[in-house]
Amino acid sequence: MTHAKRGTLLLAAFTLALAAPALGQEPPAAPPAGDIAGEAVTIPFDPPIGTPVTYALRFERKRPSGDSVIDFEQQLTFDRIASGYVLRLETLAFASEGQRFDLADKRVLDAVPAALRVYLLPMTVELDAGGEMVRMLDWEAMRAALRQLPEAAAAMSGAPLDEAAIVAVRSVLDPIINVSAEDAPAQIIRGWPNVLGYGGAELVLGEAVEAETEVTGGILTAPIPAVVQGSLNRTPAGNLRLFQTTLYDPAEMRAATLATVERLKAQAARTGGAKPGDELQSISITDDVEVEFDPLTGLPLTARLARITSVVTTTESQVGGEITTIRRIQP
Repeated sequence: MTHAKRGTLLLAAFTLALAAPALGQEPPAAPPAGDIAGEAVTIPFDPPIGTPVTYALRFERKRPSGDSVIDFEQQLTFDRIASGYVLRLETLAFASEGQRFDLADKRVLDAVPAALRVYLLPMTVELDAGGEMVRMLDWEAMRAALRQLPEAAAAMSGAPLDEAAIVAVRSVLDPIINVSAEDAPAQIIRGWPNVLGYGGAELVLGEAVEAETEVTGGILTAPIPAVVQGSLNRTPAGNLRLFQTTLYDPAEMRAATLATVERLKAQAARTGGAKPGDELQSISITDDVEVEFDPLTGLPLTARLARITSVVTTTESQVGGEITTIRRIQP
């Protein structure tokens, strides 16, 4: 799910400047050491050109059935163009369950079907001047490979092809494949769309800001209202630290969830498969983003993205989450 980060933050800052304190509102907390109360700061975006920057990424999925963790090492290289930048995002290695796979070893990629290989090959994305992702530049080639993903995944399982299962996977995958090149980065790239794109946002250190926005993507067939809350502080080391949380309208999220359930039920009825989500009543999602920026380049030094999902059925409620952590390795 995406929204225009920089525009939302600027709107929030402007709204805050016009708003009077509500009755009974708590006074604002004192800014952290190193902050100057009322100091306006612009988040920069001036990445090194042609010099790769290497990061470690960890993706954690927490579910009642068990947790899973996968680690990636990725390299970002920026080139300047008239409208902003081109970002080349390359995965160097990944690790899971104690095993590390180095993509410099040709045998690793050769063992992966072409439809799955698309997630491991370098990707190129156009960025605007503030670092926000504008469009996936190699989207048509990626889209063609992704169309083969259901069959490739079934073949890798070693089990006989289940046509109903393939159709079900395709029903989930098609909304991703059919998005535009402009919407593709948020669907295909994990982590980076949430931590790039804040360049040019001007905020007052230590002040909380809030703005209403609309969120699209994922399970949503139409935009739903959301509230973005954020604040910017300076660390003792002089770096800029942004915290932002997005709260989705519960009623709208429930309607979107039920619409998705009905779509999957209809799909199952056509294919003769099991009916999914018969007991699903509601789902709520909260997204938190915390980024510590390099004060010169505006690139993240560290970042933590957390999506907490609460699912309520007729028999129980479950809470799960997905946590992404990003850490710059070099330079």
